[in-house]
Amino acid sequence: MNLVKQISSEGEATLHIEIPVEETAGQFTDALKKFRDEVKLPGFRPGKVPLELIRKRWGREIFSEKADEIARKYVVKALEQEKLKPGSRIDLNLIEYAEDKPLKFSVTFPLAPEVKLSLYKGLKVTLNDAEISNDDIDRELEGFRRKHAIMRSIDDLAPAEAHLTVKVQEVDPSGLPLIGRKVEEKTVELGFDQLGIGSDEQLIGVRAGEKLLIRIRPAPGDISHTPLQSAIVTPNQALDRRASNDLIHLAVEVLKVEIPQLPELNDEFALSVDPNLKSIDNLREIFKFRLMSYVESVKRRQLEKSIIHHLIEENPFYVPEKIVSETLNEVADGANYEGDERRKFLDNYRKEAEDDYRWVRLRDEIASQENISINNDHINGEIERYAAQHGKTVETASREFEKEGLENIRTRMLEHEVIEFLVSNAVIEKRSMSLTEFFKSTMPSD
Repeated sequence: MNLVKQISSEGEATLHIEIPVEETAGQFTDALKKFRDEVKLPGFRPGKVPLELIRKRWGREIFSEKADEIARKYVVKALEQEKLKPGSRIDLNLIEYAEDKPLKFSVTFPLAPEVKLSLYKGLKVTLNDAEISNDDIDRELEGFRRKHAIMRSIDDLAPAEAHLTVKVQEVDPSGLPLIGRKVEEKTVELGFDQLGIGSDEQLIGVRAGEKLLIRIRPAPGDISHTPLQSAIVTPNQALDRRASNDLIHLAVEVLKVEIPQLPELNDEFALSVDPNLKSIDNLREIFKFRLMSYVESVKRRQLEKSIIHHLIEENPFYVPEKIVSETLNEVADGANYEGDERRKFLDNYRKEAEDDYRWVRLRDEIASQENISINNDHINGEIERYAAQHGKTVETASREFEKEGLENIRTRMLEHEVIEFLVSNAVIEKRSMSLTEFFKSTMPSD
């Protein structure tokens, strides 16, 4: 194998490789013979088509496929010989291939950036934790109680807790319907301004059969760009009004006013929910357990995210642009993103793609330094654990794992082990807060 190596200043490697004819000629001939054994051609018995005819009609395609196969084997040897590690996809370009000529090809790829672990043991992270109070359990029970409410229609004025069935249409300030805005029937629970900001205060006290005109402001993100028309408001004026967050006029017809009849939170209610429950205290214990389980699962996700974030911060390295672009384009291709959607995706997820790549490289480097690996025994153990947990046979679980792909499973398990190692060696400071504060801390910031 003759090899010429070039490394650009941007960290892109190009290998020009030539394989002597004596190493390849026999393989091309064998490929012709294998094709002859499989091809069916009228007038010839199987396996008896003249080799020269095969060469003439299909030789170029056969040689191309075989050359690609041979070249990929030599690429592996070349990478080992030159001690090069690709950072992403390897582009292979066949230059010359034939039975009587050397096989010539080139490969181009970005080199994997060098990773030097600086700090990965003793990472300092702050973890939010929630203290679950009786008030938290009461709120959960109240929400559960409301879900079991029985709705009762009334002819009286709608109280603050009423549920309304209404017909709604957007109109201009004089009450004329806007073209393009259809009449919609909605169910509205007072207390949440579901028709728009300021709607509830105008709906409290209505009766079934009443018609009224209300003015609201759209909720954030609820700005329509559909052209609207009326006798008074022109399309452009309507759009300007919506975009500027001015008042919107709605014609509302109240079809039905209902109030929820809530069940008493007593032992009888608990029994109606689950015959195995003996008292309302049992139901409270279930809700407490659910809240604790939720908090623990969120804490775990936050801990892993924080550990990875701090690891990347403490061990920075440059990620070549080509690696980021190829990663993003592969995802975009898989999601069939096109046009503006594709451009928006490529622009918005560059930082995320960089950090994902950094995490993978750091993960593998830690695994190498700490001798963390996943072998077949580990995978078999995971299959058996999964089967026992889900009440399945090991054979059924194995088939499910095979669909995921053993290499994907190996990577997933390796990632889990590396994270466990990082967590066990981290310095974790817990910050206690109320459950409400904890929920707020989990929400993404703008």
